[in-house]
Amino acid sequence: MKVLMIGAGREVKGGVSAVVNQYYEANLDEKVDMKYIATMQDGSKAKKMWIFIRSLTEFKHCVRYYDIVHIHMSINASFYRKSIFIRIAHKFGKKIIIHMHSGAFDAFYNEACDDRQKRWVRYIFSLADAVIALSEEWKEYISNICDADKIHVIYNAVNMPAYLRENYEDRNVLFLGRLGEGKGIYDLLSAAPDIINAVPHTHFYLAGDGEIEKCREMCNQMDIQDNVTFLGWIRGEEKKKSLQKCSTFILPSYHEGMPMSLLEAMSYGCVVVSTRVGGIPKVIKNGLNGFLCEPGDVQALTETMIQALTEENRAAIGEKAYMTIRDSFNVEHNIDQIVKLYHSLCVWGGVKTRLRFINYPHYATNLQIFDSGRSAA
Repeated sequence: MKVLMIGAGREVKGGVSAVVNQYYEANLDEKVDMKYIATMQDGSKAKKMWIFIRSLTEFKHCVRYYDIVHIHMSINASFYRKSIFIRIAHKFGKKIIIHMHSGAFDAFYNEACDDRQKRWVRYIFSLADAVIALSEEWKEYISNICDADKIHVIYNAVNMPAYLRENYEDRNVLFLGRLGEGKGIYDLLSAAPDIINAVPHTHFYLAGDGEIEKCREMCNQMDIQDNVTFLGWIRGEEKKKSLQKCSTFILPSYHEGMPMSLLEAMSYGCVVVSTRVGGIPKVIKNGLNGFLCEPGDVQALTETMIQALTEENRAAIGEKAYMTIRDSFNVEHNIDQIVKLYHSLCVWGGVKTRLRFINYPHYATNLQIFDSGRSAA
């Protein structure tokens, strides 16, 4: 069973790279014969174009040797880039998995696409043999675009850290994500003065790229600059240290699928505050293992944050957050689901592959390629 996986570069800032890195840390590449091709890297437009052309050339060269093409997809440019790979994989008779990561796919399809583009989206999804949705809510929405029977709900998951929080006395609050309206950062900054007034030692650590200067200006205008630290985009050891330093985590997003940053924070035993969007309510039970409020409601966010920072049972809530991830969102369980999906596609996929090559004999340049389906099955 050979899997060709494509998506953003593993050093790219975002959720897709975080998911893929979790796969490698959990040794998915040892459970299946897997190759990863990065289709995008951070940098200039010229660099991004060069990476795309290079990845497309590599993909065309090696796709024939693989049984399954697993495509990590978002919206806008990511969708249109990946649609090219999907069409090529389909011509080669490969089993195709679309793994949809964006929490704003509904806005992309309903608002950003005209009728012609909507037809294209539906066509691309029709070529997939399986679609991975990050929550039941997203499965329900995507079922309006493609056959519901091929949609599989597989939550994001994380590796459990070798760290167990014992102290919840600090009032450090961590935000992980792109600083912009979609992640609710301006709602958080609007709520911050009242939060700081109620809990004077509160300090916000904002980790992410995006509209940093606009956020700095807003902090200066509200005179809360001494209570806010901008960390920029962090990863690796720096992120681990921030998660250990901050016993409270905030993500007041307007759109999400299943945010990796939230799962990571819970795995570190943080007391989490977030919004009722996407798959988040499937993870957080309000008042039990975290706190929820409605997106865009600054007053509710203020009150919820004050409650999270002053709650007498903060330690118990953080411990339940940790146990939630350990028991239900551990990457080992996630990998098992992924591998089972691969196997289910390969059970009869070999026959389809051989028949495709009969129809397209010029693709079968040697016996190994022609008979790749039999070895996969």
